[in-house]
Amino acid sequence: MKKILLFISIMLVILTITITGCSPAKSGQPSDQAPEKNSVLIENNQFQPAEITIQKGETINWINKDAMDHTATGKSFDSGRLNKGQSYKQTFSDAGKFDYICTYHPFMKGKIIVN
Repeated sequence: MKKILLFISIMLVILTITITGCSPAKSGQPSDQAPEKNSVLIENNQFQPAEITIQKGETINWINKDAMDHTATGKSFDSGRLNKGQSYKQTFSDAGKFDYICTYHPFMKGKIIVN
C-alpha cells in the first residue's frame, strides 16, 4: 500500500512539472518600463491604443500593466494568459485589419491595421 501511494505521489509531481513546462512563453517586462514603438498597453481594462496602424512585417508588443490577467486574442494569434508585467509580441506579415479581444473580458476590443 505504501508503495502504491509513493508511486502515485511521484506521478503527480511529474505530471505537475510536465504541465507547467508546457505553458506558453511570455516575456515578463517590468510594468514601469517605457513602452516601445508599436506597443499596446493593457490597463484599466482597455487596450491603449484601441486601434493601431503598422506596416507589413512589423511587430506589436502588448504589455499588461493591469492588476488583472488579460489576453490579446484574434483569429490568427493568441497571447495566452498575461499576468501583470508580462508582454506578448506578434509579427504581422500580411496586410489587413485584425480585430482582437481579451478572452477574459470580451468587452475589451482592439484592432490592428496592417498596410
